Amino acid sequence: MDPLVSTAAAFFRYKGKNVVTENEFIMGISMDLRWVTPSSAGELLSLLLGYGHLKKDGEYLRPTFDVGAVDVPLGFRPPADILKSASNRPADVPDGAVKRSSDGDLLARLMTVAESAGMKKKDLIVSVNALQKRINVDIEIAALLMLREKGVDISGYIGNAYELISNR
Repeated sequence: MDPLVSTAAAFFRYKGKNVVTENEFIMGISMDLRWVTPSSAGELLSLLLGYGHLKKDGEYLRPTFDVGAVDVPLGFRPPADILKSASNRPADVPDGAVKRSSDGDLLARLMTVAESAGMKKKDLIVSVNALQKRINVDIEIAALLMLREKGVDISGYIGNAYELISNR
């Protein structure tokens, strides 16, 4: 079975639903399951969309295959080189189909800034997720607000966040 399909199936089974937002996917793959970094989760998402294993339906992502029909072994983890091997796409996938997403990159940079400021990654993630749900904003905005609340200078990241959010 294609490791990309197995990875997507395992993720959707873990979530227990057949529709998620991009942020849910990136946070779930990187922070909850710890399969890849947030920036790699963005790349993985781009690959899954590019190969047609996932489709965007408005702001939501849906698998294009029957998740229940995929045999996913207990304790599944995607291969360590999944991004490298999957990015060697077949000829029938157009060049522009696999785009590298920067969604996870900003979040990863913000997490690094938080760690440099002495915050524990786990505590920050819990706080950011709670804030995101409480005020209903994108995860990157919640991270920026949390960093600002902790006294971190976020001025260098506001433009990136604005561009990222306005392009969604």
